[in-house]
Amino acid sequence: MLARRYDSYAWEEEFEVTPQPVKKTIVNYRAFRHQVVTLFVVGIICYLGSVMLSETYVTKTSTLVKMKQQEEKLLTKNAALKIDVDALSSPARITGLAAAKLNMTTARSNIYVQADDKKIAYDGYAYAK
Repeated sequence: MLARRYDSYAWEEEFEVTPQPVKKTIVNYRAFRHQVVTLFVVGIICYLGSVMLSETYVTKTSTLVKMKQQEEKLLTKNAALKIDVDALSSPARITGLAAAKLNMTTARSNIYVQADDKKIAYDGYAYAK
């Protein structure tokens, strides 16, 4: 394999640098102002949107609190009405009203009927022999 011979290196070579003409950058203030105004408007719209959302949240929360209070009142009233229904539909009260206002009496619980010696089909009554 043959080796290359390097007689000159890059750092040893001299290059001629021709100066390039400097381009003046023209700043477009109109486009810059347009971007600034657009960002400002977007910021204001975002701020107003967040204010509207927070107002909606507060309104809905207060409505929810009022509904919870109303629910608690109605549950308390419902419990009181259930107690009243239980008291009004008790058997002792109904028996007392029937006896006092309608002159009704309680039927005897044991009624005995004398049965013949014949076999009778059971009809739901108790028979004494």
